[in-house]
Amino acid sequence: MGQHIQHRMVPDPSMSDAEYYAQRQTKSGPNVGKVLVQENAMERIGALCFIRRRLAHHEQAAERFKTLYEARYGSGNPAMDPSRVQVDTSPIAHDSGMAAKIDRTRDIRDAEDALGKPMFDRIVACVVLGIPAGEGHHWRKRAVHVGALLDALDSLSTIWGMRTEPA
Repeated sequence: MGQHIQHRMVPDPSMSDAEYYAQRQTKSGPNVGKVLVQENAMERIGALCFIRRRLAHHEQAAERFKTLYEARYGSGNPAMDPSRVQVDTSPIAHDSGMAAKIDRTRDIRDAEDALGKPMFDRIVACVVLGIPAGEGHHWRKRAVHVGALLDALDSLSTIWGMRTEPA
């Protein structure tokens, strides 16, 4: 599989509030305060990027799931060197870091409890590991796997409040 490059509008991180309000007075529409970026969708939503019938809430659920999962269990490329010199040893830094870790663990476990182990593993395989849904199967069986994956992401997006009603 090659790279899946896509273009999308994201909020401009370098824009101040004053610039945003000035831009709102001269422009209108959903692109006020946003810039066009080019990204590798595999990095953000895994193999979900190869499914054409995905919707915005599927992408949001996949992105949040991948972020939570990798923050909790690691992504294979640790961001910090374990042999680094520890600078901040204040108790508040450790408490807030531990609280965030507990929250991530709770969110991941809630997702696993709500979906069940097979569907949870399907999302991990597709979104985190980048394995396409139904890979190696006939197109009909692959369509069943894709449908099941999208249903699981529908459930996650409902649980996390990205949608108001279940499908």
